[in-house]
Formats: sequence, C-alpha cells, structure tokens
Amino acid sequence: MQTARIESRAAQVTKTQDLDALRKTAPQNVATKILAERERMEGERKLVTALFADIVGSTTLAEQMDPEDWRDIVTGAHRRVSEAVYRYEGTIAQLLGDGVLAFFGAPIAHEDDAERAMRASLLILAAIHEYAQELKQKKRVPDFQMRIGLNTGLVVVGNIGSDLHMEYLAVGDTVNLAARVQSAADANSILVAGSTHRLALNLFEYEDKGKITVKGKTEPIQVYRVISEKKGAVRTRGIAGLASPMVGREREFSQLAQITDALHQSRGGVATIIGEAGLGKSRLVAEWRKASLAQFGEGGLRWIEGRCLSYGASMAHHLSTDILRAIIGAPPGSTEEETHAALRKVCEDLFGAEIKDVYPFLGHLLGIQLEAEMDARVKYLDGPALQQKYIAAYKKLLLTLAQKMPTVLVCEDVHWADPSSIEMGLQVLAIVAEAPLVVVFVTRADKDSPGWKLIAQSHEIAGVGAMDLHLAPLSENDSKQLVSNLLEVEALPENLRNLILAKAEGNPFFVEEVIRMLIDRGGIALQNGKWTMTREISSIEIPDTLQGVLAARIDRLPEDAKRILQIASVIGRKFQVKILEKVLEQQGL
Repeated sequence: MQTARIESRAAQVTKTQDLDALRKTAPQNVATKILAERERMEGERKLVTALFADIVGSTTLAEQMDPEDWRDIVTGAHRRVSEAVYRYEGTIAQLLGDGVLAFFGAPIAHEDDAERAMRASLLILAAIHEYAQELKQKKRVPDFQMRIGLNTGLVVVGNIGSDLHMEYLAVGDTVNLAARVQSAADANSILVAGSTHRLALNLFEYEDKGKITVKGKTEPIQVYRVISEKKGAVRTRGIAGLASPMVGREREFSQLAQITDALHQSRGGVATIIGEAGLGKSRLVAEWRKASLAQFGEGGLRWIEGRCLSYGASMAHHLSTDILRAIIGAPPGSTEEETHAALRKVCEDLFGAEIKDVYPFLGHLLGIQLEAEMDARVKYLDGPALQQKYIAAYKKLLLTLAQKMPTVLVCEDVHWADPSSIEMGLQVLAIVAEAPLVVVFVTRADKDSPGWKLIAQSHEIAGVGAMDLHLAPLSENDSKQLVSNLLEVEALPENLRNLILAKAEGNPFFVEEVIRMLIDRGGIALQNGKWTMTREISSIEIPDTLQGVLAARIDRLPEDAKRILQIASVIGRKFQVKILEKVLEQQGL
C-alpha cells in the first residue's frame, strides 16, 4: 500500500494510488464518509482515542537490510495496520516509516470509539503475528514485532500546515500521551492509559501494569495491558456497587407483560421498543426477562437474545449468526470445534433424520467446516440459492423451537443491523403467526436506518398485532427518585442534586454517568455510610462516557444543521432566536 498520508487544503490523499488503497482496504461506505468528512473539516474539538503502533527495533533491523527490502517489509506492516484500523472505521493520520498514528472518533465519531480502537489493536497484533511468521519463513526478518499504545482525550482535529504541505491531524496532549504509552509497551502487546481502559472496562481482559512515569507529565499515569476480548461480553451500564429499581417504566412494563400472557395461550407477536441512547431500553428488557422466566417457571420459556454492533453493518449475517449462536449455546469467541459440536447436537435433538435439511446450511452460515456428506449439499449452490436455503433452515429451526417451548427472541440495537440479516428477517418474521414466538426489536428512533424495514414489516403480518413502545425521558420526579435510589440524595446539598438532574435531562444513563464521574473525581464520596459532597461543585461537565454518544449523534446531522448547532453552542445554553439568526447571517448561513 502506498503512503496514506492526507495532504493539501482539500484533504486529498497525496497520490491517486493512496485513494485507491483507502477504498480497497476500507468498506466503500466507510471510505466515502471518511474522505468527505476530512475534506470539509477545518478544525474541531473531538474526543478521540489515539492509537500508536510501532515496529520494535526498527533502527537495528533497517541497518541490517537493503533500503528497498526494508521499505517492502514496512509497507506490508502498514497495510495490515491500515486494514485493521479501517475495519473499525478509524482514521490513519500518519504513516511514520516505522510506525502508524491512527485515531478513532474523528472525522466520524462513534459512541464506542475506545472499544473500536482496542479491537483494531487486537486485530493488528494477530495480523502482525502471521506476517512475522511469513517473514521468518522467507528468512527476511527473524523476529518481526510491533507494540501499540492507546490514549483517549480531547483534541483539535483538522487540516494542519500550509499550502505547501498540509495534513489531517489531531493536535493535543492526548496524542502525545498515546505515543508515550506505546513506548512503554512490551513487544507484541497493547498498553492503554486509564482514560481508555475506563471506556471499555467490561469488554476485555486486562493486566494492571500499575503507574508509569512518562516524559512531560508531572504525575505517573495508570496503564493496563489488553490481553484479549472477554468471551461473550457485552457493554453494560450502571455503577459498580450502586443499584436502583427500575423507575418510570411501569406502563411499558405492563404492556410487555401482556405479551408474555399471550404466550401462555400459544399466541406469538412482535414488539418494538424505541428510544434514544440511554433511555433504558435494555434495562426494560432485562426486567421483563426476569419477570417472564419467573412466571413460566424453569423450563417453561425459552429466551434468546441477539445483538447488532455499531461496526457490524458490513459484517454479512452478523445478527443472524449472533442469534444462532445464542440458540445453540456457542457465544462469539467459541472455537470452531465448540461451535460445530453445539450446532450438531441441537440439530440432532430437534430434527433427527431430517437433520440434512437444516444442519449443513446453518453450519455454512456459521462458517464451520462441515462433514463431506453435509458439505456436498452446500458447495455447489450459488449466492441466491444459498440464501434461500439459509432462510428455509432458519425458519424450520425457529418454528421447531417455539413449538416445543414458548420462545421470546430479542434483537438488540436493530438500527445497526446488517443488510443480510435484515433480508433474512423480512423473510422469517411471518412465522410469529404460526407458533408461540415473540420477536422483540430494540432500536433507536431512526427511521432512515436499514433495520427500520423490520419494524415496518412487523405491522404487515396478517393476524398478528405488532406493538410499538416509545420510551420518553424520565419525568423530573422519576429522575429525582433514580438519583435518590443510587445515592440517598437527601444527604447531599440541593444544588448538587439540581446540577445532576439538569445535566441528565431525564436520561437514566446520563444520570448514572454524571454520578460516576463525580465519584471518580472525588467530588462526592461515601463517608460513614452516606454519600457526601467533598468539595464545592458549581458546574458539571459532560463525562467522557457521554461525549461519544453525543458526538456520534451530532455527526449524523446534515452539515448545515451541524454547523448551526456548533454556533449555537458557543452563544450559550439559552438565548433568543434572533441572536442566532444575526450570527448566522454574519456567517453567511
């Protein structure tokens, strides 16, 4: 791959080959978005996770090799790093000869950029390990290694330089600290600062490496080594050690309970839970699940959950396979042997002699190596024919499961669903009219997302009532109750309670994250069994955990709307419309 450094005021890539390389290594829609965002951006404050990847011992290796040979080897490393970064919609800022600077969160912000950066880092190490074996076999480099450092924080991103030479970069201490963390990492390892660790705490296995002293910092910084992703882990919310009963969702919970009652009478259906990030959609589902399983008793209800990922839209059949893995009990991260054995057992138990009509096609969908006889039923099918076999096998599996036991199938974050799974869902959904099967879609109110087709389709199924539940922000009284449940807020000053409520604006997740930030920063502490304010707090900033959620939502706005919002934010939280109109007129908008 040629150098992918971004040059010129228009943020074009230095050579035509570089643009081609970006479009080849990144999914087409991702490359288009990244290049378009770079071109228009002049400079903007962003919360990003910076990633530094560096070849270990590059100076010594380069001295021992012909310059052209070394260039070829470095180019191979750069290509593998770039592919991993683009896989998770990160940005390559600079290719530095023996390393790479990338960041996640600009120009396109996501609410899980720290997680994306860690997953990209693990993918980089895996790719570099294979590359090292290849180089060793060819006797070019005996021990090729790389190390990675990550740090999260605010930066200014945009085009830096002059008309003679300009690059798209992130400027700020965040990037510098990522470089320092990288230099402290061991070979073939990932080291992350505490700021990054905090944002993806429960998704990966870590080794606490304690505090290290880095150049330019007066105080040591806490770092962690990323070992691996946690098998089957999903993003969770809440504050460790603090809990609250669900508040403000009694009406919605009652409506979901009616669906469970209908399952007793062998009636299926579809329910959609709609709400913005943090309003408690997953919490509502969790409470409903607990009550439903208790109502049906052990062995009386099958509950299946599948989840879409924010970076999974380009992963064919991601939701379909996630649901299938949940059915057979082989979560993501299971080995191929474990997945194979689990699928075979479920299919044998359910279908007996008819296993050949289901097992080979579901096995192929999961990407496992099939027995020769079963593989022969799949290998000669073209794409459309194979898709129809997938659909038929999936239908038969779900129908059989539901006929044996009432079943609830929950699809989380459908606004991120991949096109292949959506197409399958549109074909399979109608079976809710044939068996005690309830399909639940959990989604944001994004009618432009591809996944919304599933919600629209649910209202067209003859003989089945589709229920839509729209979650609104908590009322002021419910918000107060939530804070009181978490903190025994009566022990805190009234002004602090009001600050928390004002910042959260009825969003339960925001309430929790504001409280978490105050605890982490020592603003409130547990003293003698009660939460107490340890210092005067006159204002509350937006926690890092919320920055990504808000920035991602803002970045989805049309350009004119985003620009107006940025200008309005500078004027203040409350202002007269005529003031904004005057400023926009001066800006030529």
